[in-house]
Amino acid sequence: MASRLIQKTRLLKNSTLQQTIRNYASESKQTVSEHFPEETFGGNAWRNGLIAVIAGLVWYRVDQHITHSGDDKHPFTRWIEYHMSTADEKDSINQAQLAAAEAAAKYKLFAQDAQRPPIYRMRFPEVFERASPRGLTAGNQVDLSDLTVRYD
Repeated sequence: MASRLIQKTRLLKNSTLQQTIRNYASESKQTVSEHFPEETFGGNAWRNGLIAVIAGLVWYRVDQHITHSGDDKHPFTRWIEYHMSTADEKDSINQAQLAAAEAAAKYKLFAQDAQRPPIYRMRFPEVFERASPRGLTAGNQVDLSDLTVRYD
């Protein structure tokens, strides 16, 4: 058994796997050329930034021209007001929500004050089973054949 273990360790020492691991982790310098692209002002980020600045300046000039043209309100403000609902609509919606909240509050107060009806428990429920079902005079007793008595 020991001879097999020695042979296996010898095989492992000579394996190519161990050589590749050793070469990968070694500190020897190989001819790897790390080439990074040159960074200049001609890149995409600079171009996109310049376009954004020019667009902002153009928008500012157009906005100044529209504002000083004599209109009462800015077109953007008019567009927002066009898509908004009126104050009357908002008031009616708020009144409806207020009425619904008031009704819910009243119901909650009503439900909080509610109590279960009292349960009258008989001391001797077997009293119902004492009488004979035959020979009853009319009006003296009630037919209790379908009555189920709870003993809880």
